[in-house]
Amino acid sequence: MNVVIKKVKFTTINKTYTEKVRDWRGRSCFSTQYANPDGKRIFHTYYFVKKGYTISKVFHKNGEFMYYYCDVMEMKEVSPMRYVMVDLLLDLIVYPDGRYHLIDVDEFADSIDKGHLRKRQQVHALRTLDTMLQLQTKRRLVPRFVQDAEMVPIIPKPIARK
Repeated sequence: MNVVIKKVKFTTINKTYTEKVRDWRGRSCFSTQYANPDGKRIFHTYYFVKKGYTISKVFHKNGEFMYYYCDVMEMKEVSPMRYVMVDLLLDLIVYPDGRYHLIDVDEFADSIDKGHLRKRQQVHALRTLDTMLQLQTKRRLVPRFVQDAEMVPIIPKPIARK
């Protein structure tokens, strides 16, 4: 089963892509997996649509777990298996030992300054981040099923010959 995701990020080009669903837990929670453009990391991403964030279990390309990358998002299902997701720029990295690091606050501030984020998006981002931080402080942000998720080996696409 595939899902179509239109991702909007104010700091990069908007894109729409189709991904294979790796774990289906209903329309409000599912996962996909993709290789990061740097070629060194694989992201197994869970989309928590109603909660307003994603949690990616990040693996080194050799399959070794590295950390969790959590994105604050505004997400909406626009039709069956089609979602629009606005990246609200605030990100949280959670390390295997439970420590965490908030990143991209500067991008968030720049987007507010440039008028890219509406007030309701700013409020949503800050409230969602607060919820995420409270959960992580109690070590409850990353659900067991995400912790148990495994990387699916990525098979390189054959090179088209002319």
